Amino acid sequence: VRRTMGEEKGKDEKSGESDARPLDAGDIALLKTYGLGPYATIVKKLEDEIKAQAAKVDELCGIKESDTGLAPPAHWDLVADKQLMQEEQPLQVARCTKILDPGTDDAKYMINVKQIAKYVVGLGERVAPADIEEGMRVGVERNKYNIQIP
Repeated sequence: VRRTMGEEKGKDEKSGESDARPLDAGDIALLKTYGLGPYATIVKKLEDEIKAQAAKVDELCGIKESDTGLAPPAHWDLVADKQLMQEEQPLQVARCTKILDPGTDDAKYMINVKQIAKYVVGLGERVAPADIEEGMRVGVERNKYNIQIP
């Protein structure tokens, strides 16, 4: 009578017979060192020391990691930020997909504004033609869509 793999496996599990033996201390030590290079433990020790020193430097400087990417409140300048928001209009993010007539003074840039449309635009006053590359994300103004920041 021919049995399938599942049937043979089921018979072994039911009878409790197993040909696997437990690992001893020598086997465990071999598995821990398998695949490690000759300097792995030294490098790991040095990496831990570097992390400890970096944490000590951060603690002395008062730097605290933040998930939001914001500076600590002690470094905020709300008055200057409010003034900056009143002076400059908010920009919209677009992607420069193509440069038309590159290297000339009449170079135009095809941008793609997500969920809106594609436009052919020029540069703002503070942007040089060398700053813009194809595929780059750029900041554009909301009314004329001129590129203001690369």
